[in-house]
Amino acid sequence: MLCIFSLSAFSQGEVDNQTKILFSDDYTCYIGLNTNGFGIGYRYGKYIDYLHRRSYTIGFVNLRSPKEIRLSSATGQTIYGKQNNVGALHFSIGRKNEEFSKFDKNSVAIYWNYNIGGAIAIEKPTYYHVLYPDGFDVIEKFNDSNYTKYGKASFSYGLNELKFVPGLFAMTSGEFNFSSKNAYTSSVEIGTSIQTYLREIRIMCNDENSWYFITLFVNIHFGKLRNEF
Repeated sequence: MLCIFSLSAFSQGEVDNQTKILFSDDYTCYIGLNTNGFGIGYRYGKYIDYLHRRSYTIGFVNLRSPKEIRLSSATGQTIYGKQNNVGALHFSIGRKNEEFSKFDKNSVAIYWNYNIGGAIAIEKPTYYHVLYPDGFDVIEKFNDSNYTKYGKASFSYGLNELKFVPGLFAMTSGEFNFSSKNAYTSSVEIGTSIQTYLREIRIMCNDENSWYFITLFVNIHFGKLRNEF
């Protein structure tokens, strides 16, 4: 009988005696990795009811081409044939639904997220060191000439030539909150997103650029909950 009681107590987990925060907005920052590189962002979750929040998110991700191949050069790593460095800002609104609640201190809350909104791709020309037959080293944008391109120039080149391409953004994800403190959140989010644009995003100097990007991502969120009532 003692064994049965012990097993029952273990299965219930450690009782959480912290003050419950039932009517709360949440504020989180996140960093993450995706199939295009990395992402960072901020999310505000507005309380609707105990199990639902309306979420407002702003994020930044880099966009890459699957044709990119990194090469060693005199100025470090470079990608031959890259026309633009591209990043994207997205602004979205959606819902955060609590599917499984956190009752014990060491249990996990599970959420389902979905968002839709706008995106802006930012193209910045990539400049290279080009060695001409007369021995001069010239910094210029990529072209398909036969002259030797032996390294990427400083990132500051091209900042005055930015181009902005509007588009749409949508995502869905599952999120797992592992925080042991009710007033704070630390969670892992796993999901997929799609970005579509009004024209092809010019990353490489070829005809294989795309106007849409589908990615898988993993984000780590850190933030806090705050009672609004």
